[in-house]
Amino acid sequence: MNQSKNWQIKLLWFIGLAPLLLAWLMSQTGWGIPNATKNHGDLVEPALKVPQSLSLLHEGRWGLMYLSDSCDQVCEKQLILMQQVHKALGKEFSRLQSLWIKEEGHELFPSKVDLVPELDSASIIAWFKDNKLPTFDHSIWLIDPGGNLVLRYSQDTTGKDMLQDIRWLLKVSRIG
Repeated sequence: MNQSKNWQIKLLWFIGLAPLLLAWLMSQTGWGIPNATKNHGDLVEPALKVPQSLSLLHEGRWGLMYLSDSCDQVCEKQLILMQQVHKALGKEFSRLQSLWIKEEGHELFPSKVDLVPELDSASIIAWFKDNKLPTFDHSIWLIDPGGNLVLRYSQDTTGKDMLQDIRWLLKVSRIG
C-alpha cells in the first residue's frame, strides 16, 4: 500500500515539474519557438518613441503616418491607400488617426475643425533622419497609442495586409 502511494506522489511531482522544465529549456535554447510573425509590415526594432508633438496629434489613438517632400503619383496612391484602410475599419474608425507630414506642414485624416497642436514638420523629418529611418521612401508608418513607432509598410504592401494587421492590433489592444 505504501509502495503505490509513493508511486502516485512521484507521478504528481513529474506532472507538475515537467511543463516547467520544458518551458525553461525552450526559453534557454529557443527550441520549439516559432520564428515567423503574423504581421505584414516590418517591425521597428528597437522600439522608438516618436517626438511628443507627434504623439499629441494622435491623442492616445493608433496612428498611420506618411512622410513626403513632394507629392507625385506614388505619394497620391499611398495617401489614398492610407485613407481607404482607415475608412475600412468601420466601427473602429475613431481608434485610428491618419497623418500626412510634408515639408510645408501636415494634414490629418479625418481633419480636425477644433484647435490642433502645432507640429514642426521639419523637426519630425529630422528626427527620422537622426534615427536612420527611411524618410521619403513612400513608406506608411504605424504608431501605437503610447507614441512608439511599431511597423513600417513599404510601398508594395497591400491595403488588405495593412488592414489585417491594424484590425488584429485593435482587437488585442485595449488601448487607443
